[in-house]
Amino acid sequence: MLCFLALIIIMIPPFLARTNRINLPFEIELFVLLWLVLDMTFGRLLGLYEASIWYDKIIHFGNSGLFGLIAFLAIYTLKMTGKIRTGVFINLLAIFLIALGLGALWEILEYITDLILHEDTQGSPLMSPLNDTMWDLILDGIGGLVGGVLGSWYMKHSSRSLVRWKKFMDIVSKQVSYK
Repeated sequence: MLCFLALIIIMIPPFLARTNRINLPFEIELFVLLWLVLDMTFGRLLGLYEASIWYDKIIHFGNSGLFGLIAFLAIYTLKMTGKIRTGVFINLLAIFLIALGLGALWEILEYITDLILHEDTQGSPLMSPLNDTMWDLILDGIGGLVGGVLGSWYMKHSSRSLVRWKKFMDIVSKQVSYK
């Protein structure tokens, strides 16, 4: 399921632009791959989730970083296409809230998985399910805050950002005009 979700996330930009020349930045694709390897291979197959309470927390902080990147890309796209006009604080708040909301959705899916499939995804050898969930949400909030600060700073100060966006919009407008 996680691999399928990651594939969908990576395929969204080329699908929306209707060309394979537009992709997520390589760094984000690499981060998604690293996240999957750490979760699926090390965490589940090697049993690091059960061996250490801290492994789950590191993975959750990484998840929130990924959620922050997704939120940043959404806000960035809306801002650069002129769909929204926001300042630094609103950008930061939106990225933070989207990342926190995705983290909460993740926790809800863990709960449903536990109910239906009896997987025991919540809790750990040293923490009750409630404490585990609360710490996961706290880490999601911290990761969302870091993503919000970095994303807002990038939107405000990056001159490369505007150049890349203009190239992206040129490609997209050419695709639309061919129809």
